[in-house]
Amino acid sequence: MGLSLTERHQVEREFHDHKSGHERRDFYTLGALDAADHYVRRLLGDVRGQTVLELGCGTGENTIWLAAGGAEVHATDISAGMVDTTLRRVGGAGLGGRVHAQQMSAEHLAYADASFDLVFGHSVLHHTDLAITRAEVRRVLRPGGRAVFLEPLGHNPLLAAFRALTPGRRTPTERPLSDEDMRFFAEPFASMRHREFYLLALAAFPLWPLGSRVLFQAALAPLTRLDDALLARRPGLGRYAWVTVVELTR
Repeated sequence: MGLSLTERHQVEREFHDHKSGHERRDFYTLGALDAADHYVRRLLGDVRGQTVLELGCGTGENTIWLAAGGAEVHATDISAGMVDTTLRRVGGAGLGGRVHAQQMSAEHLAYADASFDLVFGHSVLHHTDLAITRAEVRRVLRPGGRAVFLEPLGHNPLLAAFRALTPGRRTPTERPLSDEDMRFFAEPFASMRHREFYLLALAAFPLWPLGSRVLFQAALAPLTRLDDALLARRPGLGRYAWVTVVELTR
């Protein structure tokens, strides 16, 4: 779009402030990302005693999980509405003492160098300037610290068609990531590993308008297991999956 970073941030803030005031009802609420989310939580492991930076906290689901697991969580989001929603939910869960939430962009992190054991982001990098964000993430991580991100990929033509047909579902400033994007983001880090999800499982998604979680999961779960077997044997097909989970070590 040719927008400056300031203009992009304004677009993102307005979109997500509006979104924060509306209950979401779509394939996400039917558990579309359950397999990837469960893998992320296994990958994050025991967070007790860790200081965690969450980029793009959204409505606070992961913030609550991290805090309930014993982490001290610094939750950030570019949207003030999302930060307010997270704080309300955290307070309702009785976890306010473990969470510090504030409005902040991923490109300008107001934290000292080497402040965090772990940086986590769920569907946030593809909204950002990757060059600036990767430098900031590495800067605030302690030596040996990890960064874990779940992100959409942009190689599958069917997913590209869906995005083109549903522009109102997302900001015009976001862009699903390519393999090259992820390699670029990983360059300053000591190591990178990744795992992809949802290739054959995408065949279940035409069922989501029916609104039945049971029916949707009955189709999604076995296809996800097939994906696990297929991608283990043919990892190159992962570029056509819906999402990737990336772990980086400083």
